[in-house]
Parts: sequence; C-alpha cells; structure tokens
Amino acid sequence: MKKYGYIFILPFVLAGCAEEALPEKTGDADATGGIPVEFVMACRQMEAAGASGPSGAAGSAETKVQHGGFEFEEGDIIHISAKFSLTGGSTVTSYDCLELTGGEWVSRESSAEHPEPMLWPWDAEAATFHAYYLAHSSGILVARTDRSLDYLRTEADPLYATAENVRYGAAVSLDFGHLCTKLTLSGLTQGESGFWIEKDNMEDAFSLVRDTDGTLSFGFYASDPSGRPGGRNHVAGTSGGDGTAVFYLAPGDYSDMRITYEFGLQYLTLTEIEELGNMEPGKSYAVRIDSGSGNVDKADEDEWWPDPDDDTDDVKLSETEIDDFLKAIHDGEDYVTASGIPVLSMQPDRTVLLRNVDFQNNRFTPGELPNGAVFDGSYHYVKNVSGSGIFSRINGRVSNLGIARGTVSGVEITDNAGILGEESAVSSVISNIRLKDISISVIPPETGVVSNIGALIGNNSGTVLNVEAGGSITVKAESDMSYSRVNIGGIAGQSSGALRNISMMNDDDGAAIEVICNCSFPESTSGNIDYAEGERYAGGLVGLSTGPVSDCSIAADVSSAGSRGVLVYTGGLAGMIRGSEQVSSGVSLTGSAVSGEVTGGLAYAIDGTVNGEGRSYTGGLAGYVYAVDEVSDCTSLGTVNGHDYEGAGFLPYENSYYALGGAFGQVYMVRSVTGVDARSDISTALVFGDDDLYFIGLFAGRSDTDWSDGNSCHNSGDYDFIGEIGNIEY
Repeated sequence: MKKYGYIFILPFVLAGCAEEALPEKTGDADATGGIPVEFVMACRQMEAAGASGPSGAAGSAETKVQHGGFEFEEGDIIHISAKFSLTGGSTVTSYDCLELTGGEWVSRESSAEHPEPMLWPWDAEAATFHAYYLAHSSGILVARTDRSLDYLRTEADPLYATAENVRYGAAVSLDFGHLCTKLTLSGLTQGESGFWIEKDNMEDAFSLVRDTDGTLSFGFYASDPSGRPGGRNHVAGTSGGDGTAVFYLAPGDYSDMRITYEFGLQYLTLTEIEELGNMEPGKSYAVRIDSGSGNVDKADEDEWWPDPDDDTDDVKLSETEIDDFLKAIHDGEDYVTASGIPVLSMQPDRTVLLRNVDFQNNRFTPGELPNGAVFDGSYHYVKNVSGSGIFSRINGRVSNLGIARGTVSGVEITDNAGILGEESAVSSVISNIRLKDISISVIPPETGVVSNIGALIGNNSGTVLNVEAGGSITVKAESDMSYSRVNIGGIAGQSSGALRNISMMNDDDGAAIEVICNCSFPESTSGNIDYAEGERYAGGLVGLSTGPVSDCSIAADVSSAGSRGVLVYTGGLAGMIRGSEQVSSGVSLTGSAVSGEVTGGLAYAIDGTVNGEGRSYTGGLAGYVYAVDEVSDCTSLGTVNGHDYEGAGFLPYENSYYALGGAFGQVYMVRSVTGVDARSDISTALVFGDDDLYFIGLFAGRSDTDWSDGNSCHNSGDYDFIGEIGNIEY
C-alpha cells in the first residue's frame, strides 16, 4: 500500500434564505368555512461557515446538483403533510402534492378523499407542516418511494422544510434545506470519471413514506447489496475526469471509508480523518488527497483482483442463463438472473460484469463479441467454463477479466480452441486478463485444416496484452492420425497480431504452463512411414507467431516428443516466429524470457525426396526464427532436450534435418539479433559427426549468420556457439 496524505478544507453550510418567494393562494374559503393553505417557498443557499451572508465564492450557491441554480423550476413537485390542532384539543392530518406550473404552485391532490387543495379546517387553531422535495417526483405519493443516492449524480439532492405552530389562516413559509451532506474529494486520478465511496454499514439509499393518515417520514437506509451494481453498498460520485469527485451522502461518520473505482475496484482507503467524523445535513466538506504519508492508503493493482478460489459470492448460472448472459454481452444490455441478481450493467461505453459468475461446467453456446463492443470484467472471474471457449469470435474488446477452472477436454475440433475464445479479429483487443487452472485437451482433425490451440485464444489476429497465468495451465493436442497443421501454445495457438506483457501470476501455489503436442501418423507393420505429412508448431507462449512478441516472461514446459511431422518446430516461447523475406514486416521478438523444459519431435521427409526434406528445430526461446525484423533482449533458462527418447542409436531419418540450440533451433534471414542470452542447458547423450544432419549449438543449432557478437551463452555443453553457420536454404 502506498501512503498518501490529505488536506481538510473548512466546511461550508447551507444558511440563509433566498429572497425568491413563490406564494400560491389556491382559492377562497369553502362553504364549510375552511380556507386554502397559502404556501411561500424558499431555498437555502450555500455560504461559508460563520459568514453572515453569501460567501460570493464562484459556484458556492447551489441547490440543484446539476442545474447549478438555487430556484425551483417548472415541473418540480413538493410533498406536504400537515397536522392541524383543532379547538377542543383534537388533531387531524392532511397531505397535498404541489407542482410548480406556469410559475404557480398547483395542487395535484385529486383523490376521492381529498378532491380539493389542502384546506384549513374551520375549527383549526394552528398547524405544523412538513414538506419534502425529491427531484423528478412523478406526482402524488401513494405510499412510498425509494431512491439510491447514486441518483444524485443526475438529480438534485432531497430537500426538507418544516413550519411549526402556524396560526390559522396565516401563510406557511417553507424554508428548504438539504437532507444530504456533501463531500468533495480532489487529488484523485485524472482521466477517471467513475468513483465510489464505501464504508461499513453504508447507508446508500433513502425513502419518503406516506402513512395512511397523510403523515410523511423520510429516512436513509442501507439497501440490499445483492441488488446493487457490484453487489456492495456504495455511493457513486460525479466527476468530469479532472481528479475531483462530488458525493451526496447520508449524514454520519465518514472518518473511515474507502474510495474505489467503479464497481468496487480498490483505490484509496481513508482512516481516522477527524474532520469527517460527524458530517451534518446541509453542510459541505472538502478533502484534497496529496502524495506523501498520512491517513490515506492507495491500493496496489493486485488488490483489485479477488481470490479466484473463493466461491462464496459467485453467481451460479444454469445452461439457459449462460446463453442469456452471453447474448446480453453481444447485445450490450443489462442482465439480471432469474432470481433477480444483477450480473451485467450496460454503461455508455461498455458492458460491465458486476460479480463473479460460475458456469458450473454446464453446456452452452459460445457467444460472439461484435466489433466496437466492449466487455469489461471489472476484475471479476468467470469460473468452471467447460466444453468450449466463452466466445466463438472476438471482434471487440475484452478487458479486466479472470477465467478460473476452465476445461475443454477430449473435444474433436475443426479449427481453433481457447478458453476465452476460438479466434479474435484484427479489430480486437484482449487486455488485462488472468487465467487460473485452465486445461485444454483436444483432438485435431485428420486432414484439411489448420488447428490453432491455446489456453486463452486459438487464433489471434488482434492485440493481446497484460495477461497473467496462474495455477496449472495445460494445453494438449493429441492424435495418432493427423496429417494437418497444428499450432499449439500456452496462451495462443497462432498469432498474426501482437502479444505483449504476458507473465505468470504471483501465486502461493506456484504457476506453470505445460504444452504437449502428441500428433503423429501411423507406421506400417514394417516400421516404415506410409505417408508423411503435417506441421507441428509448439511453444510455451505461442505455436506460430507472424506478429510482434514483446515483454513476455513465462515458465513453461513444452514437449513435442510424441509428434511426427514434416515440419516440427518447438520452443520455450514460440515454435516458430515468421516474418517476410522481401520487406520489413514488423515481426519481432523483444524483451522476453522463458524458463522450463523443451523437447522437440521427429521429422520425416515426404516420399524420401530431396524436395521433401523434413525438419525438426528445437530451441530454448524458439524452434525456428525466420525472416523477422528484430530479436533483442531475450533470455532462455532451463533445459533443451535432445532426442534421447528414441534410444542411444537414434539417427535423423533420411533426408530430414535436426537443429538444437540453447536459444534457437535455427535462425535464418533475421535482420537483427542483439542482447540474447542463452542460459538453457543442452541435455543429450547423442553424438553425431560432421556429416550428420543433426546440429547442436549453445546459442543456435543452425544459422545463416554468426550472431556471436552482441549475444551471449551461459549454459553448459561441449558445443560451438552455433552448431552450423551457413549452408542453409530454408
């Protein structure tokens, strides 16, 4: 927690009366001797405490929150109750509703019991009146009206006036004051427009009740939090993004409170601010937050996320509710469960998840996020997602979302698989995502298509940034009859877009990514391969990347030991990173690191021809880096394993090439490689001569350029920096 200070600014009070008086006589004496009650309305103005008159400070005089004025306006409604004292000692009560119409207060009471405006009973001696103003009252108060204090962002705060012991027939002067207390906080985050105040036993709503005898009573209370956005009692403030927020609150003790971003995202905690220990109605208080030590703690970002293993307040969704939930995200609408729990809130610029939701491993139909749509998880989790990803296709933006305990198991896929989505478009942005305990285990198709398999997203064409992986992340593709291309990665299967700032969660249980590609084709009874085909790209982060990868740091074990193919590229971060030979393509690998075990697969030539050479390239960072613009400032740690699992007598199959390196299997036509440190040890008992098609290097197995200048190795093994330099055609 970061310590901040505060400066308390002397409160302002509502005092004095505006000279704006709006009397209304509602008629002459009736036949029974009663005469209409005459009311004179006035509103108090804001002035400095202790001053004898208005302070004159800019903006100091205000009654209406948004209107900025201090006069009642056309259409305003006032609710009035009266208790008349009659001769003989008895009393009678009455209610009236007055609306300002054409500059006059006109009675709206038209019930059968009270067909006329409020009258003085003929035998009344005096009366006491109570009057309330609530913004946007619709008319006669039948029984009760309830409002959240959040409404005061767009409405005037409630006003109250009383006049006691008014003699019979005299005009009733109603001098209205504020029922709320006002708090202005400055020094908040600029550019943010949504702030909440929370505290224990928070009174975040108010009610006006009309009893059967016409008596009115007003009170603040704590609403049912299950019906509140974010599932918590709070009061939302009004802010223009300038670092200042205004709150209208129930009077009380605010010496200890929490300032959060919208939907409960932790921000500041205020403690023991004595000046706010007794905030009174009709008074305005101001606090400025300053950097430094003091009574204010600022939350770190990690505190914004709840514990994904705490299921206490999760909202459990049925199959039908999941489909309705996803449809509401697609349509940009609010969503409330069948039991009345708000789950989604449509804001002007996004759809917000209000609570953790639990899919309960139910079957569902994946949704689609349209272009321009924004789904903000608001630091909540979707849990127990099973059978498929949440979205079939992401065209818009997904942010601030956690996914925990997601499983796709034993599914035969036709193209893509990922727990958030199968694919994302160029227009998509996936940002600030947490993955916890995700297992993807699928069966690729036999022939004909490209399969992209990742824990987060199958095929990414947009931007993925700020992703954290925790717990056990397992991504597995397995088939003994697969002649297609398989791209498999710990986060994305294939990415033509950007992957940035992807890391491991700080998890007490540890965090690890495991990527397994066991895709092969059958042998004949003679031990020969009848038909060799298929490409396998496996990486701890991404299988195949044709876009930029930057600032990613992960721990991953990657194995293609059970794979056979014509092209088998395996790397700690990426199986293959591919750019363009002809022009600068923007494809790069920068500022990234990986630790873990990496094991490659077996390569077979097509039909045993020279043109059908097979290739198996394995590296601590990437199996194959081809024609990219830049590789810089990357580190590999862990172990790169040889093909010892095939037995001590293993030799590369005829017409197939193998390259093994601490950082890269093979590097070819790369424009720049700098600041790369190969720390992954080479682990193999296999020994090959100069004529063999198996190349091992501490830095790279093969390369068309000597990259020893500007790069380094801190790993073990009696190998050259690069196993073979030059003599590369592909």
